[in-house]
Amino acid sequence: MRSIFLSMLSLLWVMAASVQAQEVDLKQLVKDIDNSDMLVRVQALDGIAELGSDAAAAVPALIEALKDDSDEVIVWHAARTLGAIGDAAAAAVPQLAALLEDDRPKVQAYAAFALGRIGEPSMSAADKLIELAFDKDPLVRRSALRALRQINPPQEKTMPLVIKILEEGDMSVILPALQSLAEQGKDAVPRLRNALKHEQAQYWACVVLAEIGADAAAAVPEIQDVLKSKNPDARLEALVALGEIGAGAKPAVPAIVALAGRDEFKHVRYAAIYALGKIGGNEASNNLFRKGMKSDDEFARTISAWALARTNPTNKALVAEAVGLIVSSFKSDDVHVRQAAARAIVEFDVDRELVAPLLVKALEDKDPTVVANAIAALASLGPKALTHVDDALSNKGLRHYAVRLIARLGREAGAAVPALIEVLGKQTDSADDVEFVREAHFALSTIGPGAKDAIPTLVKALASTDEEVAASASYALGKIGAEARAAVPALQRAESSKSVIVQAASVFALWQIQPGNPARRIKATSLLVKALDDERDLVRAGAATMLGELGNVGERATNKLKDVHENDAADFVRQAADEALKKIAA
Repeated sequence: MRSIFLSMLSLLWVMAASVQAQEVDLKQLVKDIDNSDMLVRVQALDGIAELGSDAAAAVPALIEALKDDSDEVIVWHAARTLGAIGDAAAAAVPQLAALLEDDRPKVQAYAAFALGRIGEPSMSAADKLIELAFDKDPLVRRSALRALRQINPPQEKTMPLVIKILEEGDMSVILPALQSLAEQGKDAVPRLRNALKHEQAQYWACVVLAEIGADAAAAVPEIQDVLKSKNPDARLEALVALGEIGAGAKPAVPAIVALAGRDEFKHVRYAAIYALGKIGGNEASNNLFRKGMKSDDEFARTISAWALARTNPTNKALVAEAVGLIVSSFKSDDVHVRQAAARAIVEFDVDRELVAPLLVKALEDKDPTVVANAIAALASLGPKALTHVDDALSNKGLRHYAVRLIARLGREAGAAVPALIEVLGKQTDSADDVEFVREAHFALSTIGPGAKDAIPTLVKALASTDEEVAASASYALGKIGAEARAAVPALQRAESSKSVIVQAASVFALWQIQPGNPARRIKATSLLVKALDDERDLVRAGAATMLGELGNVGERATNKLKDVHENDAADFVRQAADEALKKIAA
């Protein structure tokens, strides 16, 4: 009993000492906020943030730091730290709300972040946060939307202002803001259902619900009501939203069939057929599709054929008839019809060899949507699609599409390596050639060990004066793996490059070729995290991708990727960070 008592006493003493040490540390950190050394100040603010709600005593000092007009970095770090403290920092709400009016986006964004983390006490800032949800800066928009979700102001307070912005706002701002809202997914649906009850907001609410897709099924009753709107654009977007929801929109099928047969606007009728094709129809919709296939309207014929084949996949005779009609649509003079035909081929399983020559021809189309759909359809052919690639690689108008096709095929595209080596040997330093070289390196990286014959070509590219070319060559060598041992000396020389991304890519490649060196992995991680702050979108995206390949990169790198995923201005960089985080978590 005595020993247990002494052990407990010892434990309590250790706990008390730990608390006392934390108090001492917090006092020192608060003192360091006013240090003359900028680095010490920033480290102090970040150190307080790590304590979270335990740092509530630092709130007064942090409020003072928010008033520091001498340096933006101190202000936004202080705001971020208040956000880390959370609702215990409620006293900072007035000063944080004032910073929403600041003309520096990063300050506004972190002020919004902090207000959201503080929660309900920040309700007084809701109106300004709604305005910022439509700000031109993506970081500010996302932070404001996230804060509103956390504060959760009542609909009757927010909806009038939202409607006013939708009616009077600039489209270049409204559309990205709605995209940010769509990124919330299912969490945004309850508010969007309410927005559908307001005539002025219906169109935009349907746009967002279409982006959310199947997770928006709960909104089907309200979307179906929009089909009665006097505004044809609202009816059209409602149909698109129902189609993107898919099977969850089945209850709306009778109303959609009726609209398809009687709406005075042909684009609304097209949208109705599209929605039925995505949802899955009934006998009434099948009759509608058959009638559409006999129409004099080329677009109506094409989309009706797609819908009939998609909703009746086991009826081979019917599918064959539909495919024949779609193939003929590739020859249309109307770009919209060609777009619909290319997409239709992607949407359901047909005999791709029948349409492969038409798809290759479609790569020459001036419309990027036709081209993108043709690439996707060709990729579904698998290695057979490579029969058409050599000629495309030698054609300057087609070569970018050819390497994207190879990248889509990945390890199945080994047969394309000789053609890639040949075309890479002919490139110059022109901007278009440099961009193509980077794309070709990426295509080789997706092939992996099967691209080993390209190692000498890639080693030569390591000496390029274009750092992104050197980095892409390093990345490809790393993805080839152990087969690229001959490239090790050149990669070791590249380690000393003045470019962070070249250093990072070469260390990454060396670790991939000769795994098992923890120091090299740590170095690669550190360099790649640094590259995530580069001003170039491609560099940030590449760094995120390589971090995902490294796997377990530690908390610092993971948190940085999360920050990029949530706040980066470029969609494809956020996507790269998201994919990297998924790989790390797997």
